[in-house]
Amino acid sequence: MAKIKVAVLFGGQTKDHAVSLRSAYSVIKTLSEGNYEVIPIGITRAGRWLYYPGNYDSITDGSWENDSDCCPAVISPDAVHHGVIKLIDGDSLALQRIDVIFSLLHGKFGECGRIQSLCKLAGIPFLGSNPESSNTALDKAMTHLVLDEAGIKTINYFCVERSDMPDIDLIIQQHKNSIHYPMFVKASSCSSSIGLNIAFDQNELKSALKMAFSHHHKAVVEDALSGRNICCCVYENEGLVAVTGIGEIVKLNSAIDDLNNYISKTSSFECPADIHELLVKEIQNTAIRAFRVMNCQGFAVIDFLLNEDNYYCTNVATVPGFTEESIISRLMAADGISYSEMLNIMLNNALESKV
Repeated sequence: MAKIKVAVLFGGQTKDHAVSLRSAYSVIKTLSEGNYEVIPIGITRAGRWLYYPGNYDSITDGSWENDSDCCPAVISPDAVHHGVIKLIDGDSLALQRIDVIFSLLHGKFGECGRIQSLCKLAGIPFLGSNPESSNTALDKAMTHLVLDEAGIKTINYFCVERSDMPDIDLIIQQHKNSIHYPMFVKASSCSSSIGLNIAFDQNELKSALKMAFSHHHKAVVEDALSGRNICCCVYENEGLVAVTGIGEIVKLNSAIDDLNNYISKTSSFECPADIHELLVKEIQNTAIRAFRVMNCQGFAVIDFLLNEDNYYCTNVATVPGFTEESIISRLMAADGISYSEMLNIMLNNALESKV
């Protein structure tokens, strides 16, 4: 039986480059031990696409891109090709047909729908959500709008455009009764760890906005509510939508854990979270609703803030971290699904879905 050819995209031009490398190593190593032929395609910080046939251990530290066996490679937009074009020895082209694409690219170049659009143009199945849903989920302002419209509670917020800065004092005054210090300031269309700051007064708010605008033209300002950071994974399996148990990111000190879908050194992860059964079911149902109203496909990690008995949906991650220690893997493991089984479920779902 021929092995399924999986192109794994990793690296990228965002500040999440190193996170992507760690995910890629775990995914590639595990898939290569199963019924898959892995075609690793790395993207350097400078944006160069390279086919990497070398030792997988060199991926995590970034030394992979210096391997002499690397060659330029791109996904062909020609649906007849259904694969990757490699440039060999500087002037020879070779076509590598692909069955499915597993993108581990994070941030505005990996989660915003651009890669997903290229996959659709190429006619190649891919893991995760479609271009439109990916873009909506990455854009924090759009996520607020879609979830609010569906009646799914989100934290009080307002948006600021870079062009609004000359009138920022007036804008802050307009929102003084609906949102209070401290406030989180986030760059809108970036991964959660990028452009995030907390402001305790108006001067800090303006400084945080300027920093956010260095990453994106739009920023989201939210109440910095205290509470418990909980999450679950909604995923498709054989045509059905399933949801994992609820996990909790528990801070080990006062530092702000801004890694969201990754477990940092300042946090531990507990699954199942210590939450009463009725509330667990309610949050799971809300997560499924969020998955559907955002029109997600494949899988998504849905984050919530639990403030006493109130909970707020805070993030929908369509390309979460994918190491064996990442939150999505830990949530699945708590439900008895091993790392390799999780990857099989997701790949099978992608292969069965229409491009």
